[in-house]
Amino acid sequence: MGKLVKILCSTMTVFVVVLFGSAYLTLQLEAKAPDANIKNYSDALWWCLHASSVGNSDVFPVTVYGRLLGVFVIIVGYGLFTINVGTISAALTHMLREAHYDKLFREFGKDHPKE
Repeated sequence: MGKLVKILCSTMTVFVVVLFGSAYLTLQLEAKAPDANIKNYSDALWWCLHASSVGNSDVFPVTVYGRLLGVFVIIVGYGLFTINVGTISAALTHMLREAHYDKLFREFGKDHPKE
């Protein structure tokens, strides 16, 4: 279980760093565009959070570099989400397998071999 917590904590740390860093970069890239709708840091943070999780937002980048950064944010967000889902699935599968083996060994009166 400790390995699961480590993986989840590390992926969430990467997510937070990418989120806040990308919001800062998005603001820098979009602030000078005349038709930009990302005008302050909270708009940029809101957009990065939605782009990395839900996929849409009422604010969005209008510059080419802002959109390229958006592609990066979306790919990293979806990648980290799938890593977390896979990690949780693997941990639950491992826990269920261990519980099943414990039950089988108790039924047959043998000790559970330690791996």
